[in-house]
Amino acid sequence: MNDEQVIDFTKLKYALYARKSTDDPKRQARSISDQIAECEDLARRFPLQIVDVLIEEKSAKKPNQRPVFTQMIKDIKAGKYDAILSWNPDRLTRNMLEAGLLIDLADNEVIKDFKFVTHVYSPDANGKMLLGMAFVLSKQYSEKLGQDVGRGIGRRFTTEGKVPVPKYGYINEDGLYRPDNEDGCRNFELMCKAWQMRTKQTSIEIISNYLNEQGLYKVVKSTGKRLSMEPQKLSDIFHDSFYYGVLNQAKQQVDLRELYDFEPAVSEDDWNHIQSLSYRRIKPSKPHKLAFYPLRLMVLCSFCGMTMRVGASKSRMGKRLLYYRCDNKNCTRKKKSIRSKIIFVDFLYKFVADGLNFTEAEYKKYYEGISTITDQKRQNLRMELNSKRGALKVVKREIDELTYKIVDYKKEDRIWIANRKRLDELEDQEKQLAQDITKLDKVLADPERDKLSLEQFLNLSKNAVKIAKSPIPEVKDAFCRIIFLNLTVDESKVASYQLKPLYDVLLKHRQQSLGRGAQN
Repeated sequence: MNDEQVIDFTKLKYALYARKSTDDPKRQARSISDQIAECEDLARRFPLQIVDVLIEEKSAKKPNQRPVFTQMIKDIKAGKYDAILSWNPDRLTRNMLEAGLLIDLADNEVIKDFKFVTHVYSPDANGKMLLGMAFVLSKQYSEKLGQDVGRGIGRRFTTEGKVPVPKYGYINEDGLYRPDNEDGCRNFELMCKAWQMRTKQTSIEIISNYLNEQGLYKVVKSTGKRLSMEPQKLSDIFHDSFYYGVLNQAKQQVDLRELYDFEPAVSEDDWNHIQSLSYRRIKPSKPHKLAFYPLRLMVLCSFCGMTMRVGASKSRMGKRLLYYRCDNKNCTRKKKSIRSKIIFVDFLYKFVADGLNFTEAEYKKYYEGISTITDQKRQNLRMELNSKRGALKVVKREIDELTYKIVDYKKEDRIWIANRKRLDELEDQEKQLAQDITKLDKVLADPERDKLSLEQFLNLSKNAVKIAKSPIPEVKDAFCRIIFLNLTVDESKVASYQLKPLYDVLLKHRQQSLGRGAQN
């Protein structure tokens, strides 16, 4: 725009944009009304024509996250608005992508003017430079605030064990966990009962139903909504070391029992015993130790939530068939096993039938997005690592007990034979658990080691059908572990599945019905 050209502000159509960064209606609610009031005062002084008042309740720290802002830009390009009125430049953006977009629209005279209560803008080179600097300062302030808050939360966590994450059965008071058993509430008592039931190998579905019948709930602080207990959530709880006193938070771990008078819902020994239940069938006995079975520990029973054992058997025609079997004695399912054909042919091949169709643009989203879940991934890995370590302790203890038990018996005795067979199974479990623990330690040391390169990513997309249908079990297994977290089966089909977080976004078009009663 020519610097000498005079703009008649009274003829421009302004969009008044106000934003708050939180979804909590109790916080910053007044700031929105203040922003609007001060902007309207400014409009009366000029005067300016305000066409619409636009209110956003999303953070501006990351681009493409604000639907109201995005629609405002579209309306400006369509000619509905000529200019923007806002309280401060940091209300418009705190990231450089959208800051650059606004400056570019001003350069091309699509946005003819900006008006701010706290900042003076002029539609010339100096004015755009100063506005750009205001956007840079907004970004720096946002990032520094995040770093300072994160540092403070980390210090509170390591030195005081304080963390705001809610847990079933506990009240969080200023970051400290207290049993939720006041004013007639039985949440803590019910969680203790759940752990006792699990030590007796009661199924997760039965325990979940019991807790809901007894009225267990967790309150969502921001909405006040009460959450009941779902089987999948309960399965996660039974792997959470918090309930005996060890809390994992992203990159760190603390023992709450050493920091304050934390009251566990389960003893450490019982927690370790429960972890061993999940890995009891982790590996076949020695006669079959060379066999590789795909999707080990990935297939869950929809009735009890337990991991299903994978193995092979001979059909009437003498052909070896792969199957997945639920060995939980307390499981209510009638048909204990399911053929692998149900998983691979009826589900997986259909899932990839149209290809994955990834692009380089999606790879950029994948690569950037995988970094955003690193902290949550670390927390989940630490939970899994603790679970396997707990299971390993139980396995080693049982090996020691059995070893001493068979010393006084001869090799031909039935007691020696039975216990020797059990020892073989336990030694296989010990070896497999130790290998898994070593792998998890390596992943925690380098959480980005499992990122795919662009070539690998596009190759996976291009050859998805061919890879999924590979006759080599190891290839099928590797493909599924890249895409899926787990698969849940009932007596006749894959009832539901859980994708890894990033693929859950990239493969939205794969969210299809899996049959009657199925859930994605």
